Amino acid sequence: MTSKDTHKFDFIDLFAGIGGFHHALESLGGNCVLASDLDATCRKVYSATWPDHPAEALIGDVRSLTQNEDGTEKTLDEIAALVPDHDVLCGGFPCQPFSKSGMQKGVLDKTRGTLFFDIMEIAKAKKPRYIILENVRNLAGPRHSETFKTIIESLRECGYRVSSEPVIFSPHLLSPDLGGSPQHRERVFLLAERVVTDTAHKTLDLGILNEPVEGWDPSMWRVEDFLQSDSEIENIEKYQLNKEDEAALDAWNAFVQGIPDDALPGFPIWVDSFTSRAIYPADAPDWKRDFIKKNSDFYNKHKEFIDTWMAKSWIAGADFKVTDFTASRRKFEWQARKAQPTAKTRDIWKLAIQFRPSGVRVKALTYLPTLVAITQTSFIGPRRRFLTPIEVGRIQGFPDHVFPNAKVEDKHAYKQAGNAVHVGVVKHMAKTLFNATNNNLNL
Repeated sequence: MTSKDTHKFDFIDLFAGIGGFHHALESLGGNCVLASDLDATCRKVYSATWPDHPAEALIGDVRSLTQNEDGTEKTLDEIAALVPDHDVLCGGFPCQPFSKSGMQKGVLDKTRGTLFFDIMEIAKAKKPRYIILENVRNLAGPRHSETFKTIIESLRECGYRVSSEPVIFSPHLLSPDLGGSPQHRERVFLLAERVVTDTAHKTLDLGILNEPVEGWDPSMWRVEDFLQSDSEIENIEKYQLNKEDEAALDAWNAFVQGIPDDALPGFPIWVDSFTSRAIYPADAPDWKRDFIKKNSDFYNKHKEFIDTWMAKSWIAGADFKVTDFTASRRKFEWQARKAQPTAKTRDIWKLAIQFRPSGVRVKALTYLPTLVAITQTSFIGPRRRFLTPIEVGRIQGFPDHVFPNAKVEDKHAYKQAGNAVHVGVVKHMAKTLFNATNNNLNL
């Protein structure tokens, strides 16, 4: 950590993961005085990234700050004694279902038992000037409207002004110069400033819209610019396809090239529904019945081609037909109509591919779908391999050294990157918040 003379503000990094907030705020002149994350492998990466960060300032369970060993709540004075003074509280907090118990005791009691409650207890004890929180897009969805409302009311009861409307943003909306990256990753941000006695102005509208910033055109993204050279990747074969999945892509490539220009549908293509008469499971919901009917109609329209395609073996010297693919490989989603509009231009080996439980999804290599904390890492068609840990780190805004320095297994790196906050987006949010509230940081 640095002295107050060499930095502009202090911050704490709750639910820190591998330090996305830390990277962003440090680049703006911030100094981290406390970080916490329950995951030991995340703390390993954090320590390797900032080896000079004091061990006592990197803790596991955030509730060690707010609760006693017997589960009772610490007093605000006890919390204040444990948490260093700071100007900014930040964190990508887990959003658990809110309990309805204790609602008659005030808004904050609605959050009791959730980790958001622990954030608010720290805020009440330390009164930082700013709070910056991140969560999944679904927090602002209709199913969680009461949760979002409770969070806003909780912040306001603690003396913070915050927007009544969710701030939603994605890294593909920022240019490279502003820290963006080729990933569609909508997240909700809660940006709050403490106003203490000003109870009349609790709304903070920062003018952040879920649209490109400063005229940036997201179609200008090139995933290729974020990839490593194949020659520098050790054991590159572990990022390549097995023969069954390679055969599945070859089959779907032949499929998209064999369907006339304007006939390739946008709805999910399901091989199991290629029947002359639509067959519906007894319990099929309306949306599923609709897709089954569309696939049956599509099959009847292109029956001659599809029957030939399904009869072919896709592994040389083996009897490996489309019906032998795993269930998820028998489903396909075409999302590259604009990039490859005609049968002659279609080539899924030139696209970004995701192997999802819901099917094989392909799209243009401009910006990628959201990185997730499970094994759905994007496959890069021209490279015929999956993204490496360093590459998923780059697409989340992290320096190349983060995962190699910590020597974590790939499975942990993918999970950590999928759970992380995007460094460039956090920097954009923080800078916008600070500059709009006259903090004299000159950012």
